[in-house]
Amino acid sequence: MKKKVFATLALLCMASPVWAEDEAPAVQDDMVITATRSEENIKNIPAKVEFIDRQELDLTSGETLTEQLKKSSSVNVIEYPGSLAGIGIRGFRPEYSGITKHSLVLIDGRPAGATNLATILKDNIDHIEVLKGPASSLYGAEAMGGVVNVITKKSAGTLAGDVSLGYGSFNTNTEKVNLGGSVTERVDFDLSASRYDQQDDLEDGHGDTRENTTWETRSADLRVGSDIGETWRADLSGNLYQGRDIETPGDISNGVVDSGKKDLDNWGLDLTLKGDAGENNQLEISGYMTREESETYDYYYGGVQVPAYHTYDSDINWYGTQLKDIYSWGSHKIITGIDYQYIEKTSRSYNLDGSRTAPYSPDEGRTNIAGYLETIWKFFDERMTVTAGGRYDYFDVETLSTPYKTDFDPNSESFTWFSPRAGVNYSFDSGIRLHSTLGQAFVPPSAAQLAGYSERTVDGVTMITKGSSDLDPENSTTWDIGTGFEKKELGLNFDVTYFYTDVNDRITSVTEGYTTTYQNSLDAEIQGMEIEFSYDLGQHLDMGRSIKFYTNTTTIFTAKEDLAGGGDQDIHNVADYNFNYGLMYADDMFDGNLHFRTQGKMRDTDWNTAGYPEVEYPEFTVADIVIGMNFLEHNRIALTVDNIFDEYYYEKKGFPKPGRAFFVNYTYSF
Repeated sequence: MKKKVFATLALLCMASPVWAEDEAPAVQDDMVITATRSEENIKNIPAKVEFIDRQELDLTSGETLTEQLKKSSSVNVIEYPGSLAGIGIRGFRPEYSGITKHSLVLIDGRPAGATNLATILKDNIDHIEVLKGPASSLYGAEAMGGVVNVITKKSAGTLAGDVSLGYGSFNTNTEKVNLGGSVTERVDFDLSASRYDQQDDLEDGHGDTRENTTWETRSADLRVGSDIGETWRADLSGNLYQGRDIETPGDISNGVVDSGKKDLDNWGLDLTLKGDAGENNQLEISGYMTREESETYDYYYGGVQVPAYHTYDSDINWYGTQLKDIYSWGSHKIITGIDYQYIEKTSRSYNLDGSRTAPYSPDEGRTNIAGYLETIWKFFDERMTVTAGGRYDYFDVETLSTPYKTDFDPNSESFTWFSPRAGVNYSFDSGIRLHSTLGQAFVPPSAAQLAGYSERTVDGVTMITKGSSDLDPENSTTWDIGTGFEKKELGLNFDVTYFYTDVNDRITSVTEGYTTTYQNSLDAEIQGMEIEFSYDLGQHLDMGRSIKFYTNTTTIFTAKEDLAGGGDQDIHNVADYNFNYGLMYADDMFDGNLHFRTQGKMRDTDWNTAGYPEVEYPEFTVADIVIGMNFLEHNRIALTVDNIFDEYYYEKKGFPKPGRAFFVNYTYSF
């Protein structure tokens, strides 16, 4: 009965979760940069972009980027308690580790430098732009399913800030502070810091305590910006995340023997300089470096409990520069640029006595140099926008000399790739618009697949695993077509987009005798539909408040991949559908968000059963609510209830999500 009620609500409460400031949330006023690497009106660009603003972030429960995306942008996720999280866009499997993925995450246009999205918190975010569909023509590798661009706060004017304290279920306490504004006519800054401490273990929807699920995180962000001369500006930004004693319970079917903990660190630093190089020309140059660190500890060894045993740690470093030139005449633009990036990944493994041993995989490096061109053409009094462009990438991937690992020879291989994309958008005076894109994207082979070599001797037999220098990148061609409608005075907004993706040259391992290598031999096919629909009753009736019904959905019609032994299967960890829907309210004193998330069935491998059979996850619906009240000018109190109906559910088998939880937060603004 409950599911029928939710299904009815889903049909009645269709809306896109896009919430702008104050009482006039006109989506058409949202300017985005992700789709073209230049600022454009979201309603004029051909690519499918979703906009999540700061008020929606505040009214959506969840501290991490992954929580926000799955509740606002209907993406697929994999989340483990406290420590690991990843996303998949448009039917691609969610990924939470490694430097080769199918969805790209950026911070202010540069690579986020985070393979684990649990390390990106929402505290310093101004808004999020989610580009759905291929974007390798602008961003290169990994932008196959889409791009998430996190835009951070950039305050100016009078200094303002807030201090928050919170407490909730599982003995959780939080502290946050934000401050930003101008200190002189030319210098401004933003500063934020937070701490999240969950001291008791989680309870699932059955009321069972999940042992070894406590954790603590700390984060800080600082930006200092300055105007230089009349048209130039420099911004220096830094971010820091620390996760301490993040407990990892392991699969529930194994009891506690797989439990342990992790320490996670992520920090980044970037400097951007931009300004006018002429009347119609704007230059931007930026440099960045980021680092992600992970230390893993086990509580058990050989089934016997031991003091926390340091088993493994890894470091990943990103270094890069970006040079961009935007030339415009009239309403037309040409955007050109050069990107450079080097990534290095190192790892270390340890014995029980603390001594070093060889890690499972060799250290690796990846160098990428690319040039891109994007053009924007506007016709018929700017009713029609046509975009076209492409990017040429050069890659050099290498396996590096790795301490204690002597079963391979360091090697390197290089390749090049070209990625085109084009699109058209036409807007009618009636509020209707039509949009379509066609583009290609790619994911590069890993260093091990392209240049690896290792030997392993078992019972006197030497088995060899080696890379193949002839590998091509996995690549895809995607086209989408959609229509939208917006009437600001009615508070009505709608968009529906159909997409089709053909994936080629997927990489698989092949074994002949005692030698295993890799080849491009498998394909995949994905097609589906995305719907955004919103209706603001308060805006329609000019009530001086917002009463918005919303939904954001992705339905997958087909997500099939070829199997090495013949035949095909559903792409694992991709739900048949993801529906987000609910009601947002805001006036001068109160605001709130009643949110529902329904996830359809999906398939996965059961690694705990002999033969590793395919299993099907059940569908589920989870409801959350955030209610806030502003009082005495500077004060605010907010109540959050996660999983209102105490649903027992999981997004990864063996790792049930928390049951009902309450959180109260007090904020003083100044």
